[in-house]
Amino acid sequence: MNINEIIRERFPKERTQDLANELGLTYSQVANRAFTMGLKKSQEFKMSDKSGRHNLIEGGKDFRFTKGHTPANKGKKMSPELYEKVKHSMFKKGSRPQNWKPDGSIVERVDTTGKVYLYYKIKDSYWIAYHHKVWRDHHGAIPPKHVVTFKDGNSRNCDISNLELMTMCDNAKRNSIQRFPQEIQQVIKLKAKLKRKINGKKQNK
Repeated sequence: MNINEIIRERFPKERTQDLANELGLTYSQVANRAFTMGLKKSQEFKMSDKSGRHNLIEGGKDFRFTKGHTPANKGKKMSPELYEKVKHSMFKKGSRPQNWKPDGSIVERVDTTGKVYLYYKIKDSYWIAYHHKVWRDHHGAIPPKHVVTFKDGNSRNCDISNLELMTMCDNAKRNSIQRFPQEIQQVIKLKAKLKRKINGKKQNK
């Protein structure tokens, strides 16, 4: 059974990180493959203790507003004394925050993996990835289940000559161990397995 078959069978009913650890992949690699295959967690798994979601849902019930709840300050106006105390911190009409940028600005943002991407401002509160804008300006809309990637791996290089369109499936393959020969894949898996054992022994000390 190959990796995709394993993910197809086990992803809906197991934790993604546990599956990734066993296969020697990262969480994102497993999640991306599952997304490409249209897989989702089963309702049975979501409500199981193993997922951890059920306990989170139940544990927060005591702190939720009930249906029809009336806020304590509904209909009440701020007292003149309180208004005078806090008015210096209020936004004035037409004021802008210090980090405001004009339309057409390009800024750098770091994603959860530490990779830097450029973003382009369309209007207030609406930014898009700059490499997406460059692609759309030259080729039109990005088709569903496709991504725009960087040929040289440099996410700051948004020149159209450095951008290419590929399916999410092909991108997941390129970013996974599947791009390596079978022998190399086996070495990567064994290395990941050994690393988990070493980390486990350290935690047990």
